[in-house]
Amino acid sequence: MTLHQLIAYWSETTLDNISGQSEMELKPFLVKEAKYVYLIVWDENEEIYSWGTMSYSSNRIRKSSLLNPKLTGKYDRRVDYLMLKKLYPGFKVWLFKTEKNLELEDELRKKFGQRHCYKGLRGNNRVEITNNIYARFKSIESYVSQSDEDKRLFDDFFQTVYLAKRRHPHNSKRTFFYGDCLEPRFLHTIEAPQFERAIERILDVRFY
Repeated sequence: MTLHQLIAYWSETTLDNISGQSEMELKPFLVKEAKYVYLIVWDENEEIYSWGTMSYSSNRIRKSSLLNPKLTGKYDRRVDYLMLKKLYPGFKVWLFKTEKNLELEDELRKKFGQRHCYKGLRGNNRVEITNNIYARFKSIESYVSQSDEDKRLFDDFFQTVYLAKRRHPHNSKRTFFYGDCLEPRFLHTIEAPQFERAIERILDVRFY
């Protein structure tokens, strides 16, 4: 299945859809009680894309901070997506309204024989894909031009927090997998606030 075939298939099997490159374009499409499957097309020619599910109350495109730089809530793919945004600044987001969003997500994973929701990126699992994204990310001008201290701090954050799957120290039931760790105040909670400013500058986001 090519990317164009996937978009055509989801367009035919869902209730409605929209595509855009800004929060203002997509926000009017979101309605209470509705469910969605999203598709982020990073590079149409190379067929590099990501997909997942969301709802009005759990808007994962918003939580990814792709279209709005203020960090909010938890979302495990956020750091990956923010690095991919720098690698592919012309990305486009598709939203498909459907009651079968989980089924469509699983159907695509099964079709590709994988557990993760990325296509066209090198790596056999989430950790390999993330490390390959990071390796490429470190070669682009927006990263290279950062200060040596910010790059050192960001790398330390990447290895000791982001990939380490840190748990909330006061609530063992709260896990912070991957990009979840960018939930505002979490770095303070684990006594690692020194990473915040470097993350803001390198990923073009803001915590507060």
